[in-house]
Amino acid sequence: MLSDETLADRVLHGDTAAFEELVNRYKNSVFHIVYRMVGHYQEAEDITQEVFILVYNKLYQFDRSKKFSPWIHRIAINTAISNLRKKKKVINLSFDESFGQPYEDYPAVLEGDPEAIFERQEIMEDIRTTIEELPESYRSVLVLRYQMDMKNAEIAQVLGVSKENVEVRIHRARKALRKALLKRWEERGVKRELSAF
Repeated sequence: MLSDETLADRVLHGDTAAFEELVNRYKNSVFHIVYRMVGHYQEAEDITQEVFILVYNKLYQFDRSKKFSPWIHRIAINTAISNLRKKKKVINLSFDESFGQPYEDYPAVLEGDPEAIFERQEIMEDIRTTIEELPESYRSVLVLRYQMDMKNAEIAQVLGVSKENVEVRIHRARKALRKALLKRWEERGVKRELSAF
């Protein structure tokens, strides 16, 4: 199987089948990144198409001595953010208080405890609302880390920053999220623990 970098080189020499292969390899991961950032299926599909148009038009800028996947994923993130800015939308993510623990993992929910279900839904909504207020640099790093389940080194490649910078962003984003959540709950007179943060 040809490497992504070889395919990219072939595309630059007019091989349209090579570009189709790149699209087939990356359409799912690009869509998932975009969808996690915009929160709407149809919009994510449209932006995904836009991403591949940009990839085709900017392929000459790709440094073929480096890996292709971080480059295309960076374009996906930047395109999603650009679209959100144009439409003045916010990113709506499905984080929960433990950053990714599935809904079904909670015994109280499985047992059908209405109070626990309501509390969990309320917490998730608070987290979504709070994340919408975070700077875009925090939102994008949280998407990649907790929604796309990428390692810090992979995130660093995608965002074009150092691994240390990613670690700092994650730490600051979680700290900002924790502080804002605790303030929100304090204002409502609600007492909750945030041990997962």
